[in-house]
Amino acid sequence: MWEKERNAASQQQAQQGYYESTQQAVDIGMVEEEAINGYIAKVFGWMFVGLLVTALSTVAIIYFMNVNIMFQDFIMGSPWPFLVAVIATFGLVWAISGRVTTMNPGTCKALFMLYAALNGLTFGFVAVLFAYMYVDGLYTIGMAFGITAVSFGIMAVYGLVTKSDLTRFGNLFFMALIGLIIASFANALFIRSWGFDFLIIVFGLLLFMGLTAYKTNMIKNHYAQIALSPNAAEAYGARVDQEGLASNLAISGALSLYLSFINMFWYILRLLARLRR
Repeated sequence: MWEKERNAASQQQAQQGYYESTQQAVDIGMVEEEAINGYIAKVFGWMFVGLLVTALSTVAIIYFMNVNIMFQDFIMGSPWPFLVAVIATFGLVWAISGRVTTMNPGTCKALFMLYAALNGLTFGFVAVLFAYMYVDGLYTIGMAFGITAVSFGIMAVYGLVTKSDLTRFGNLFFMALIGLIIASFANALFIRSWGFDFLIIVFGLLLFMGLTAYKTNMIKNHYAQIALSPNAAEAYGARVDQEGLASNLAISGALSLYLSFINMFWYILRLLARLRR
């Protein structure tokens, strides 16, 4: 369920205004490199803040589950806390992505922080399950996070420095993501094949590695085409000024990269769990 929610959230993000274009685009070569680098740093800064909030909320969930039996029963004794968190996070992705041009910048940041905190609940749940299922479950989680961080960093740097325009692969990535979601549902409900599930894991990991490079490249181009365009706010029908639009786009970009990182982490964790059985 968690995997399908995150994949669907990535699909939802890909369909929203962040990836739309305006009729009056600005050539990225016309934009100062210092301005682009500053914007990219802002996007990645918010992404890492989101990951930090998720990590802290995960640690808090695990701690209170260990020291408070009532809280442990509340989290583990019923699927509702987990399901509510999943539904809420999907709704927050929709709200941030769908209202990026109209939302107050402060509200946009607050919703992103709430989204990251709610993900801590699902991560805490998964961490506890791994601790019970595997002797070295927490070690496996730490290894998965390290591999994810390195892989994500390599693909993000490639997307940032490459001279190729990766945005032309947008439709291909979108169709691959839809195929991944359909295959995941089909295997969970009908096929139920270990081998097919392994192929889904490998395909999902490769897909989100590619999406990381694509999204980083998209963010760089998006800043040139939207954030610096004198008519960007009017072209998007935005209800915020140019500065507010750029701020919201930075949060939307951070959310997009956050989703790629989380999905990569999940597929790497599943792959390591399979290999360590």
